[in-house]
Parts: sequence; C-alpha cells; structure tokens
Amino acid sequence: MFQYFNQILTAVLEVLDDADSSIREVALSLITEMLKNQKDAMEDSMEIVIEKLLHVTKDAVPKVSNKAEHCLTVVLSQYDPFRCLSVIVPLLVTEDEKTLVTCINCLTKLVGRLSQEELMAQLPSFLPALFEAFGNQSADVRKTVVFCLVDIYIMLGKAFLPYLEGLNSTQLRLVTIYANRISQARTGTAIDASQ
Repeated sequence: MFQYFNQILTAVLEVLDDADSSIREVALSLITEMLKNQKDAMEDSMEIVIEKLLHVTKDAVPKVSNKAEHCLTVVLSQYDPFRCLSVIVPLLVTEDEKTLVTCINCLTKLVGRLSQEELMAQLPSFLPALFEAFGNQSADVRKTVVFCLVDIYIMLGKAFLPYLEGLNSTQLRLVTIYANRISQARTGTAIDASQ
C-alpha cells in the first residue's frame, strides 16, 4: 500500500502550483485527508509538506489560503511537534511578512503541545528570531509575536521572565499586561510577575 504513497503525495503537492484555484483547493482537501488517514506514511514527508503548505498560505485566492492554513493546523496538532519546529524555526528569519506571521502562528500552536521542560529547552532556538520580529515595521507581525510570547509566558510563568530581558521596557510591559489579562480570563488569576 505504501509502495505508491510517495509518488501520489509528490503528484498532489505539484498540483498545488496549478493555475486553476479550484484544482489547488481539491489538492488541499486531499492532503488534509492524507494527513488524517495516512499518518504513518505522511510522517516521512513532514518537512516537505509543511514547507509547501506555508507557501500556499500566501495564495491570492482566500479559499485556497484558508484551506492551506487548515491543513497546516492538522499537521501542527497531530504530528511530531519537534519535527514541525525544525521546519518552522528557520523560517522565522524571513523578510516576507505573510510567511513570518504564519510561522509565528504555527510556533504558537506548537508551543502549546510541549511540556514546560521541552519548551524551556527549545526557547534558545526561536526566541532571538521572535525578539527580532518584535521590531518588525508590520503591526501584524508585532501583534502575532506578542500573542506567542504571552502563551509562552502563561505556560512557563516566572521562569520565563529572565528570557524577556531581551525586550525593551515598552515591549515587556505589553507582554506582561496581555499575559495577565489572558491568564485572568482563562483561569481567574493573574500571573505573579513580582521578582
């Protein structure tokens, strides 16, 4: 059964470049089904699939880009978070605003799947790029960074504070205020940031 799987997957991924948007849409539906039902076979091609989906999230046709984002969500929620990180993290240093926002959103989803220990171990791999993105001229990029940092902060609590020293006082205040608001909304208690 797996004999032809890679050939089929390769063909479907190539169709994502088709000029006809309805064909791109059908290809994405097929990839979603493959992701859900052929997990073992898909594992081997994770990196290629993620990169291709990231590219398609920039599609000019909203139905196609939304379907690509849905596909990406399936990957990020069901496949090995560390393999997903290995593709996403290097892409955090991109000039392309849309790709950057999508990658930071992916990172936020993956962060939630790690234990506190795993997350602490991964921080050095992506925090410098996140802090860099926090200085981006695009408000969308900055907003996405804030919410990613807030999620990390809520997960790690005070243990995350020393890492935030890379931010300027305005950025730090922004992250702290949002973290407390969201934490309050989710659990009824604010994060204790007192040192």
